[in-house]
Amino acid sequence: MKPFMTTLTAILILVFAASAQEKGTRERTFTVSKGGKLEVSVRTGDIRVSPWAKSEVHVLADGVDEEDLKFLRMDQSGNTVRVEFRPRGGWGGWNGSPRFEISIPSEFNVEMKTSGGDLEVTGGVNGRIEGSTSGGDIKLQNVTGKVDMSTSGGDIRVGDISGNVELSTSGGDIELRRVEGEASVRTSGGDIKVDYVAKTLEAKTSGGDITIGDVGGEATVSTAGGDVKVGKVSGGARLRTAGGNIGLRGATGRVDASTAGGDIELENISGSIDAKTAGGDIRAELVPSGKGSSELKTAGGRIRLAVPENAKATIEAVIRIEDRWRSRRDRYEVRSDFPSATYERDERYGDIRATYVLNGGGERIYLETVNSDIEIRKLRR
Repeated sequence: MKPFMTTLTAILILVFAASAQEKGTRERTFTVSKGGKLEVSVRTGDIRVSPWAKSEVHVLADGVDEEDLKFLRMDQSGNTVRVEFRPRGGWGGWNGSPRFEISIPSEFNVEMKTSGGDLEVTGGVNGRIEGSTSGGDIKLQNVTGKVDMSTSGGDIRVGDISGNVELSTSGGDIELRRVEGEASVRTSGGDIKVDYVAKTLEAKTSGGDITIGDVGGEATVSTAGGDVKVGKVSGGARLRTAGGNIGLRGATGRVDASTAGGDIELENISGSIDAKTAGGDIRAELVPSGKGSSELKTAGGRIRLAVPENAKATIEAVIRIEDRWRSRRDRYEVRSDFPSATYERDERYGDIRATYVLNGGGERIYLETVNSDIEIRKLRR
């Protein structure tokens, strides 16, 4: 048995050595001017693009099977450089994936596609960046221009973008630093983290947490399986989660927040609020704008609302007592820093209803909970 194994090992070593020797390298250099375009479309392989100071595009294709080099095309049409690799025999060799290292002028547009590798842009690029991969990660540094990137099976890491951004992945996390335009980020199976967006933001995940810094416009954020944390929003905010907590540090406009299984905490809201949770507490700081009513409802938690002492509002608070808890109805109450216009306990059902008319009354603020307390406090700043 031992001689046979020794022979087999030797054969495998020779096969791998022969395979390694069959790998080839090709490179070409093209003279271009700023504002041109690089188009890369490969069946397999990583694509790495780096800016430099030359008015040239340099393409290095490494690790391509010798027999597949005939399927590699690198050419130029006007100010556009194209790289294509479509081997008929499959994925460009069973002994590893090729790599495409490409240098471009810093002011250039890029479009790249690969079915089986990573996409990366190093350094700062001034131009439009588009890319897609079916099985790899995406990494970008700073870009001046629009970015549109997608992957079906990896993470996305992006630096500072001074344009609009669209990012999507079906199986990974998304991290994005600063965006000076609009941002749309989506993932079906990971977390989302965005530091800052100057204009509107849309962020959605089906299976992770979302953490957002400040947003200069409206924000629409939703997750089916995690927490939502958002900084200050200079516009309206729409926040959704099916199984986590929601936190918002500030917003101007209407805030729409709902969760099926967590707490809601809304700070420094100038406008109106629609907040609902099926199983948690609600804490909100509200400065009514006079442009819309507010409603805060929970099916099983405490509500704490803080409003300015000089606010013009009419607050209606309702505590509903479930059947099995009616014997304990005296333990629940509405507490307030403001005097009540009415305060009643329903003798039949034990529900508690209170009304507070602040500074002559104003827009309606409705509070409702089940088997818990409500607090209405003066907002102290």
